[in-house]
Amino acid sequence: MAANKDRVVERLCLAFSAELISSGFLRGTYRSALDTLLALAIGQANLASMARDLAFQKAYAGLSNSPPDHLRRPVRVRPIAISLGIPQETARRRVAMMVKDGILVQTDAGVFMPRSVTETPVYIETAKATWGAVGGLYGALRREGALGAPADQVGGGEIPYRYMMRLWGDHFLRLIEMLLPMMQEPFDIVLLFAILRASQSADAGTNSPVSASSLSRSLGLPFETVRRNALRLAEKELCQKAPRGYVITSELLESPVWRQFAERHRLILMRFFSIMGERGLLGWWEADHQAAKP
Repeated sequence: MAANKDRVVERLCLAFSAELISSGFLRGTYRSALDTLLALAIGQANLASMARDLAFQKAYAGLSNSPPDHLRRPVRVRPIAISLGIPQETARRRVAMMVKDGILVQTDAGVFMPRSVTETPVYIETAKATWGAVGGLYGALRREGALGAPADQVGGGEIPYRYMMRLWGDHFLRLIEMLLPMMQEPFDIVLLFAILRASQSADAGTNSPVSASSLSRSLGLPFETVRRNALRLAEKELCQKAPRGYVITSELLESPVWRQFAERHRLILMRFFSIMGERGLLGWWEADHQAAKP
């Protein structure tokens, strides 16, 4: 029974990441998926020194109050590129373009994402959508008995959208770190979930391939880059090359390589909810879960 529950939870987690990660990288806020990845890592690094400061987290938990620029520590591009496995010259060039676009600010000490970027309507919309998606997965996991009721109840004040987004950003970067040994570069993980999302969105349970050109347009990356990385995923048996593109079938999800991937992915996501519980944030979703009960 426990094994069956784990399989159900694995599928729920994969469907969640396929939708949330793919939509986040397809949203179009940045020029390309690579820029999104770099901006996320830089934004998280800017506030990393405050990660365990609970007073800071509570003060800047809601949408009405974003951390001011003087609390955002600039970081060098080189360590960010190394941590993500991105060529340093590529990272430097992409960051320079984001500085030009006003997404990042260049200083003598490095770059940082200014407060203004995290106060835009797009950021607020993304935070609310992420909150809803994570809450939906939480409810599904509670119904499956994979999570117990949290000890903390909903506190007063605003919904902690920003606090959750910072924890989610840390989780996603940890997800990349943990899954990278099965891949070759971080973009492979984004691409894999984009293919999975397209495969799972097919009608009547059939799996329709998604073309490299379609992925190239939606991710804002050169066709050849997408084609090369997708072929590498196919060689690793994480997707299949079809006449009209790339697809992840139900049968493929049962293969040993996908079983390993799904299990590791499930453990990482469950760890995320454990951290959310430690920070006393699960009560918000528990209230929604209880309210939805018949």
